Amino acid sequence: MSFRGFWGLKIAPGKTYSQTVAASFRVSNAALGLTLANTQRTSVVLTVGDKKFVLCSLTPKTNEQQQVDITLTEGEDITFETEGGNEIHLTGNFLNEGDDESDMEDDEDGEEVDLSSLTPEDIQQMIDEGLINPDDLLNSSDEDAEYDSDDAEADERIRELTSDEEAELMAEAESQEESSEDQQPEPVTEVKIKKQAKKAEQAEKKRKAAAAAEKEAEKEAKKPKKDDKKEAKKEEAKKEKSKTLNLQGGVVAEVKKEGTGSGVKKGARVGMYYIGKLTSGKVFDQNTKGKPFWFRLGKGEVISGWD
Repeated sequence: MSFRGFWGLKIAPGKTYSQTVAASFRVSNAALGLTLANTQRTSVVLTVGDKKFVLCSLTPKTNEQQQVDITLTEGEDITFETEGGNEIHLTGNFLNEGDDESDMEDDEDGEEVDLSSLTPEDIQQMIDEGLINPDDLLNSSDEDAEYDSDDAEADERIRELTSDEEAELMAEAESQEESSEDQQPEPVTEVKIKKQAKKAEQAEKKRKAAAAAEKEAEKEAKKPKKDDKKEAKKEEAKKEKSKTLNLQGGVVAEVKKEGTGSGVKKGARVGMYYIGKLTSGKVFDQNTKGKPFWFRLGKGEVISGWD
């Protein structure tokens, strides 16, 4: 098959292109146009006669070009259209008519291969490479079947056996039959018993392994986890360190960590961070970051329980 010119078609969205093929051509590629209307898939639909076929589907940024191999011959009624919002370009070539017939004639005029000079490996390789048609080998074997007595006399590899040679061959065949009878196969029942015993042994090993794994898992579950021990120690430390003081005016103070420095004297200026809560847990005032809250101790600048 040879080509004789470029063929191309731009399919705009929403339009159809119908024709009766005047000259055979081959479509070899489909691609999205330069400008995209959307990012949705667009399909090329080919109608031949009264039947529709999807030639290919293209999606922007995923599959914007697709190789195809469609040949449309002279006289066919065809229609190209698209499903989707993007323009698609089809390209290919016009075909030269009559190339197939000339190629076949050239093949028939080729030289015949002399198979008698080839080994079986050479013949198989030539079949794999397409140089020999297997049907030709079958035909040649039919010709070989026409082997007459004159050919046999001319062939030194074929001769008539003497009576002694024939008797020797018969004795050899009988001895081979006797030896094959002596080699009794292993009883089928015994083979089955061995297979069943092997399967039972494998199943027992799997059962023991599963039981051992289960026991190990139970031991691990009973062991106290390190994280749990740490949490318990933290809780105990909190209980030991924190204490509650009932102060004047119904104020309750929770000491998180008691200091070890010297006490503050009355009239001294004190800076504090604090969280004030009601007994319901609702926070009514707090100062936990930034500048501390400063006041003079014992001067009535804060509530009595705190002062």
